[in-house]
Amino acid sequence: MLRLLPLCLLTLLPLVAQAGELDGHYRALLDEVPSELILRSQGQEVTGEYVENGQLRLQLKGRFDGELLSAAIHDAQSGQHLANLNASYANDQLNTRIAARNPATGEVLERDALFQRHHPAAEAPPAPPANPLHDPSLIGTWVHEQIISSASASFASMTSLMILQLNADGSVSQWSRTQAGGQNWSADSPGELQYRGHWQSRDGLLQVQLLGHSGFQPAARYHFSEQYLVTESNTGRMVWYKR
Repeated sequence: MLRLLPLCLLTLLPLVAQAGELDGHYRALLDEVPSELILRSQGQEVTGEYVENGQLRLQLKGRFDGELLSAAIHDAQSGQHLANLNASYANDQLNTRIAARNPATGEVLERDALFQRHHPAAEAPPAPPANPLHDPSLIGTWVHEQIISSASASFASMTSLMILQLNADGSVSQWSRTQAGGQNWSADSPGELQYRGHWQSRDGLLQVQLLGHSGFQPAARYHFSEQYLVTESNTGRMVWYKR
């Protein structure tokens, strides 16, 4: 019997490692509302919180098998079950579908979101003197995403990512990328460079000078909502989160 113990332990180790890999803090926009998942695991059991707009905080409890997370969301005080969450996990992302039932009408409302793992920022070195034409709040990597989901019984979704890199030295680049997946498959296209150049900002206006061009041109008006960047231009309104 004792000889079986090491074999059993080796069998359990992958499950423990997979569950622990899920632990962390994830962020997404759900109907343009900042939403968060804070997950902790013990074996295959998962507990945590679902947070909307930094105000609504609900409890989460479920199971994770190394690829798929199934959980229930409930109110901590009343214990009332409010929604079900199902997600596939890969590459620090949770491709999530949340189904909530309206207690008054019984109608089920489903929403899809791609939650990205949030890494607390490492302690930064001393910053150089601020450039009045480079808003320090803009510096970093910003991501805008759009999710399209199938209405069929076989769940599938496609996520279009736009990645904007605004550097402290005044350089700028923008990339596009597409990710798709379903219950048992996933695909990820390589990024495609859209443009590169230099940037500056003044009075809430982001300006860009493309490589090979002279002079800066208006790109978008911008402001911040909580930790999100909101831009408005002739292509519409876009909400970005910082990676």
